[in-house]
Amino acid sequence: MTSTANFTANPTTFCGNYSVLVAEPPGLLGALAINANHVIAPMRMHATFAPFATLPSVSVCTIGAAATASSVGCYFLPYLPDGATTMTIGGADDYFFTSMMTGCSLQVFGPAAAPTITHSNAGGTFNGTAGTLAAATAAAQIQINNMFPAVPLGEVGHTATRLDLNGAYTPASQLYARNNYPILPGYRVKDFNFDMVNTKGTNRPELGMFSFGVRNPGTGDWTFYWSASASVHGRQKSGHTHLGFIKVGVQNNNIVDEVSLGGAVQFWP
Repeated sequence: MTSTANFTANPTTFCGNYSVLVAEPPGLLGALAINANHVIAPMRMHATFAPFATLPSVSVCTIGAAATASSVGCYFLPYLPDGATTMTIGGADDYFFTSMMTGCSLQVFGPAAAPTITHSNAGGTFNGTAGTLAAATAAAQIQINNMFPAVPLGEVGHTATRLDLNGAYTPASQLYARNNYPILPGYRVKDFNFDMVNTKGTNRPELGMFSFGVRNPGTGDWTFYWSASASVHGRQKSGHTHLGFIKVGVQNNNIVDEVSLGGAVQFWP
């Protein structure tokens, strides 16, 4: 079941079962200059995990300022289009979330009990770079990296990037997504296709990254993860075949959904 309690019980398993999308309130950052990194105060919010409409494999992580009966306290780092935001967190909450990622990068470094996190975006550079998808991605990553703060000497820093997201789209993860897709009672999957978008003359899958941190209350140490998902479309068909013939009463159920490409991947420490 897609619920906050199911996420907190086992976040990595949860991400293997559901594609998580982040919904956040507008205007959390106010007016900040682009093409620069901004250090902001730790933003303490509340997160609620719930189903999205009728999509069986999607869970929406809704960020809000007010606590509810089904929410959990968290730190939240909003992203700045064509800019970067940084915050250092501690032990006031046991979960960290950031905005949904499709081409951004997330950097984490520092002591395990008080890590510093940066969400860096260069969408304008990506969209404005002529040539291939690889060229646009490389140019955007350079801009993203330029806005990351320097990792202090002696501290460990790691990032989750679009290249990690691309690398998660493999034949094995596609098979995982198909086999893990929830089937309605009495239905079978007839078609299952990953959606593609044409960018700079190159077709690529529509991918998303959900990144989060979990604090160990016993040690106070944080661990950070990312989980990849992809957009799909297709059909579920009811009934079944027998000697090559489909029995009567067959109906199609169209699929337009997001699917997980596997469980969460630890990237820091």
